Amino acid sequence: MKLKVFKKGFNFSQDGPGNRLVLHLQGCNMRCPWCSNPEGLELHGSLIVDKTTVVDSLCPYGALCDGVRKTQICEKCTDRECVAARNRSTGIRLSCEDIENDELVALAVDSKAMFFKGGGVTLSGGEPTLQFSAVKDLLEKLKGNGINTAMETNGTSHLLEELIPLIDHLFIDFKIPDSAKHLALTGVPDDMIRKNICIAEKRHANLIVRTPLIAGINDSNEDIEAFLSFYHENSITRSGFEFLPYFDYGRVKWEQCGMEYCMNDDAHINKNTFDLFVERFKEKGLRVVKT
Repeated sequence: MKLKVFKKGFNFSQDGPGNRLVLHLQGCNMRCPWCSNPEGLELHGSLIVDKTTVVDSLCPYGALCDGVRKTQICEKCTDRECVAARNRSTGIRLSCEDIENDELVALAVDSKAMFFKGGGVTLSGGEPTLQFSAVKDLLEKLKGNGINTAMETNGTSHLLEELIPLIDHLFIDFKIPDSAKHLALTGVPDDMIRKNICIAEKRHANLIVRTPLIAGINDSNEDIEAFLSFYHENSITRSGFEFLPYFDYGRVKWEQCGMEYCMNDDAHINKNTFDLFVERFKEKGLRVVKT
């Protein structure tokens, strides 16, 4: 089996405990406008253009003009002549590559000496569950080789529960407590996310619920109380909670993928609001963590 991977490398403690090999898997069912990995959104890969080095003639269909990609033309293209072997260029590339699971397992096994302080392999995204069968196969093989596993997920898959026994450290995003607003901004309903958080709270020993804090999106007092109300009503008390301030590191990548980045500087959260979230959660006896 193969997985589409758009980035892999080591990271310490931010994607699970210890030093970890992090595999960013291609494809996401959400379209969050603040996404920091837009190259990972399209399931079959995104074309990434460096307009300082790309040559317009690489596209025979006229989708490149002064180094800018016309996405409406690219969306209809099936042969991707621009990234064919004979046209390979540093100015344009496909975001992901197909890698055999056995190759990834071999890499993890060879890297065991690097997994210090409880490290291992983390599957991130994109959204890993979109490649469910291959992800399950990889997790089974990693566990079979005694390798610690972690997954970062948006929690929307109805199959996530099936993976819980194979995941040592589980991270689920809960972005917006208002269901209508969640659907409008991400393009996906939140009912399965809420259900999976409740399931994982009962079945998983190491769940962390993450919330990206974005000014004007989910940072009001009403949002704080809505988050707390959901956790209280569903007895979500054993898990950890982490807040991630909005940052715009993905801005350039959105442009390279031929998409408009719509977020502005007003989205940055202020320290007082961040501290208020932490304070209110602690007041309710919830465990706030920082990875």
